Amino acid sequence: MQVTGTYNNYLSVTNLLSPLGVRGSGTLVMQVFSSAMKNLQDKTNQQIFSQESDAALKQLYNEVSNLNSQAEKLTLTDFYSVFNDRTPTSSDPNVLTATAVDAFSPDSGAAEATYNVSVTDLALAQENTGLALNAADPSVVNLGSNTFNININGQDHELGIEVVDGDTNEAVLQKMAAAINDASIGVTAQITNGSVDGTQHLVITADQTGTASSFAVSDISGNAVTATGADTVSTAAQNAAYTVDGTGYTSETNTIYLDDGLVTVNLKGTGEAILTVAPDQNEVKDAITAFVSEINSFIGFLENNSDYIQDEVLSSVNSFIAKHRGELESFGITQAEDGKLVIDTDKLGTAVRDNLSDIKDTFGGLDGLAIQTKNYTSHIATDSPLNYAKEAEGMSMNFVDYIYDTSATMLEGIVQGMLLNTFG
Repeated sequence: MQVTGTYNNYLSVTNLLSPLGVRGSGTLVMQVFSSAMKNLQDKTNQQIFSQESDAALKQLYNEVSNLNSQAEKLTLTDFYSVFNDRTPTSSDPNVLTATAVDAFSPDSGAAEATYNVSVTDLALAQENTGLALNAADPSVVNLGSNTFNININGQDHELGIEVVDGDTNEAVLQKMAAAINDASIGVTAQITNGSVDGTQHLVITADQTGTASSFAVSDISGNAVTATGADTVSTAAQNAAYTVDGTGYTSETNTIYLDDGLVTVNLKGTGEAILTVAPDQNEVKDAITAFVSEINSFIGFLENNSDYIQDEVLSSVNSFIAKHRGELESFGITQAEDGKLVIDTDKLGTAVRDNLSDIKDTFGGLDGLAIQTKNYTSHIATDSPLNYAKEAEGMSMNFVDYIYDTSATMLEGIVQGMLLNTFG
């Protein structure tokens, strides 16, 4: 294996020549270094680290990646943070349900809030239900041309049908329904069966709820409306009436918006409900549990590989935990004698429910446990293994000694050649 090896080219100019005070990569330095490196590679032709150390370093970076991913879910700035979730919870889904826009940063998405909502009236669409006519009887509508008007929110729509000899009530109702539906004017007609066998109604319903979609049906010529009862209002158009935190509102629809449109509320029935917009408590609890599990896995790995991984890694993790020990214990998370964390699930669940803001600060705050862990694991992931492998202790200085021992003549020759080229 080449000495420049496995992880991030750890035997590099920066890592190996820094003890010499070399900070640049000029031509002279590179010539000396490259030649010395080749000689060393030819001489050793073997791995720098033992197989055990090599395996431990590989696993270190896997463990770091897993822990980093779980830590990100408990930060406040990550796109997929559980703290940026916005889950609306209704105390009575029969009164209302809701959805909310998730946050992508502390300054975006729906605000965490609690709303007291009282619904007095639901928005209703107007419905007209005609007379129950014997479907098979001859038409009660006059023969010939029959025209009628449907006025919707002040706008007239003239429609018409032609009744011919032999038409039954069912046939005429079908003609009226077809004329209304083909016009696409904001109301829909259908034929429904009556309570008495063999009878049918013409039912006309507004396509939208609210008083702005109310309509009136009247004859222009003939008697199609009066004979069928199509002008009979069975359900009047109505706006929704509700209060939010004591302030009254009305709406043409049963869909209302809070928090500048970031929370969509669907009114389902009359009554009172408390709407809470906050991160999903189960998701937060699950994320904390997964994070703790990865910390324990990392601690276990470091303890099992203490002969190969620098002690500083484990001590750093323990220092992060120690800094937040008081808060963690208040959430039901304690550190056992073996260094691993233990969760009291009931106590954690209570803390997530009652002290979510404190949990946010402890894990995702400016210097929170998840933030510290994420930053530290990110640093390891982009750093040289030489800084974490115990077998690397003294390796740089040994290499420097080798350069001194093997490159003096080479360096002298290069310098002499430069002088001859300059002054010859």
